[in-house]
Amino acid sequence: MRRPSPGAAVGTSGAVGPHALTGIGGYDEFEIDIEEILRQQLPKFFQDMPSAPLTLGNVDALPERAKGAYVLFLDDFPVYAGKTDTRHGFRDRLGRHAWTVQGRVNLDPSRLSFKAVRIMVFSAFDAEALLISEMKRINPKALPWNNSGFGSNDPGKNRDSQQPADFDQWYPVDIDFMMHDLPISDISLADFFGVVKQRLPFLFRNAPIPADVMVTNTNDKATLRQILKMAVGVLPPGWQVTVLHGRVIIYQEKRDYEFKLEVMRS
Repeated sequence: MRRPSPGAAVGTSGAVGPHALTGIGGYDEFEIDIEEILRQQLPKFFQDMPSAPLTLGNVDALPERAKGAYVLFLDDFPVYAGKTDTRHGFRDRLGRHAWTVQGRVNLDPSRLSFKAVRIMVFSAFDAEALLISEMKRINPKALPWNNSGFGSNDPGKNRDSQQPADFDQWYPVDIDFMMHDLPISDISLADFFGVVKQRLPFLFRNAPIPADVMVTNTNDKATLRQILKMAVGVLPPGWQVTVLHGRVIIYQEKRDYEFKLEVMRS
């Protein structure tokens, strides 16, 4: 069958001659090349539409469970393109991005914006791959955050000694990140760490803390650095805090990680 021109639809009769499919002149087949339409029109559609600041308020205003493709911009330059589905719609995916860009050195969240396009036929076509391909064809330097480790899950303890991902090297975690609504009464360090993990936009991983280790926090806000210093002050000897590019870990160990940023020991 002849490939239709962008945005066009064709029947098979023009390619193989009438009656070739069935021998009956009253039958033919009609096909729209949606993939080619997306390839030709989707990048320009993104280019022509305005962006919105990447804030939780703007993300919450998007239709619930809407699926499609989106692009993140840093200072109006496209840095990341992704897709969603009905399970993880725009609200879920962009909301997670809006949170995880907090608490990073060299990265001001107010510099980020987004464009999101709902695509009704999205499930049948890889619109994300088409969008990435065309945007990088137009500008090879576009979308540097794709395949950089941005948005990745916990890589696991075995990778703590490996070279950090590009995104984490560009924007390492900021342990001077301020957290609010912290417990102000006597509490076990283990439970206190549980609250801290909910307040942090990056990974904080620790070995099981002895149940009898207690802390008293007299302020409902503190930086992670302040909390880590408090922790090594009450933990038994032999505990180590290691600040890596993409996460903070606390274990009973004395280890010199090759790619560490800071170390604190009890």
